[in-house]
Amino acid sequence: MRYQVIVGNIGTVLDTDNGSLANKEYGQWVAKSKEAHGRASGEFVTLMCNGEPKFEYCGTLDADNA
Repeated sequence: MRYQVIVGNIGTVLDTDNGSLANKEYGQWVAKSKEAHGRASGEFVTLMCNGEPKFEYCGTLDADNA
C-alpha cells in the first residue's frame, strides 16, 4: 500500500508505505488546517491510499468552493 498526505496550497507533504505514519501525519495536518494562522490554515487535507482518497478534510478556505 502507498499513502500520500496532500495539503491544499502546499502539495504532497508525505509519501510512504507506512499506514500508521500516514494516518498520524494526516491528523496533524488537519489540526494545522483548523488553526487560525499558518500556511496550512483553512486548507483542504487528503489522505490517499494507492491513488484513492481514504480521508478528506474540507478546510474553511475550501468550504465556499466545495
